[in-house]
Amino acid sequence: MMKKVFRIAGIGLGYLFTTVVALFCFILLVCLVLVYGPSDDAGKLFVHSCQETSALKFLPYWFLPADTVDDILGKNGDQSQNAASTATLPRYNAALSYDPADMEDLSEEDKAELAGSGEDKVYAEPYIEEVNEGIYKGMIMIVPDPSRVVIGTLPSYSVGGVGKLLSTFIEDYGAIGGTNAGGFFDPGGGGLGGCPDGLVLENGTIRYGSDQVYKNVIGISADHRLLLGNWSPQQALDAGCVSAVSFYDGLVLIKDGVPQEGLNSGVNPRTAIGQREDGTMLLLVIEGRHAGSLGATADDLRDIFVRYGAVNASMLDGGTSAVMFFHGEQVTRGSNLLGMRYLPTAMLVMPAEGEEAVTEAAEDTP
Repeated sequence: MMKKVFRIAGIGLGYLFTTVVALFCFILLVCLVLVYGPSDDAGKLFVHSCQETSALKFLPYWFLPADTVDDILGKNGDQSQNAASTATLPRYNAALSYDPADMEDLSEEDKAELAGSGEDKVYAEPYIEEVNEGIYKGMIMIVPDPSRVVIGTLPSYSVGGVGKLLSTFIEDYGAIGGTNAGGFFDPGGGGLGGCPDGLVLENGTIRYGSDQVYKNVIGISADHRLLLGNWSPQQALDAGCVSAVSFYDGLVLIKDGVPQEGLNSGVNPRTAIGQREDGTMLLLVIEGRHAGSLGATADDLRDIFVRYGAVNASMLDGGTSAVMFFHGEQVTRGSNLLGMRYLPTAMLVMPAEGEEAVTEAAEDTP
């Protein structure tokens, strides 16, 4: 009897070993085709996709000389943005009580009446729309009242500290929805989200960051404008940021109404934020690393925001952190098989005054 059990176990282990080896060989073959195949663009896409992850940065160096990899990674567009975004744009009017695209058919008097001023502002409720381009899909959250978008933070930050799940951020703040936000220190892909990889500002106070310039700071001003730049903590405050996060590997997608070019990047799950000229905030999450959605490039994100009328937009942290909740439900599928990741910060959408938020978030799903 025992011999039979051992024999069956041995056959099972043999099949498992064969499957693992076959899968490894298949992945190796795919990598070789991407790197040495007829398309130079495929090789570049492979390098950027791996480098944008926490755990697979080493992989391109298995197949290419270090100088070649570094040369590919050095071809990004000019992202040396130090001047505050929106500086050259007219100040936006109050967001309208319905989709701003409908403004085209209204007279100037009707537009002025709908826009209102001061306490007369009337805003539409936030809503979500599916983004589906075949090779990738996701959700975009449209928030007409920009004052309802806030940055959620942890009580304290430290190396080795533990962050929060997005669902916990939403419950703790009483938000109606949100996405992940800034990057965090994550060696080997096993970080716990308690140590930001960059700057964190909250209510005009430096919560995390030293006296150095941080790349790709995403800030919100006291009058609810989205501000983008490469700043030190004090420079971010001087530029008008009241709250801010940063994502070192991210790229500015649109600045002062100009879509950015030369955004070399890989295909990965993505989170990004944008703002229309009328103040409407846009939160975007693209799913990735599964059969229904491989992921998106920075160019894809830029094009989505152009279609939605954004005048400023930037990537936030993505990969296995990319997730969106809305009214208590996780509305995008994460790429982490173990479920949501712990985060240092979150972009949260607060309820309107007098509105009760859904605080019981849906069960964590991968």
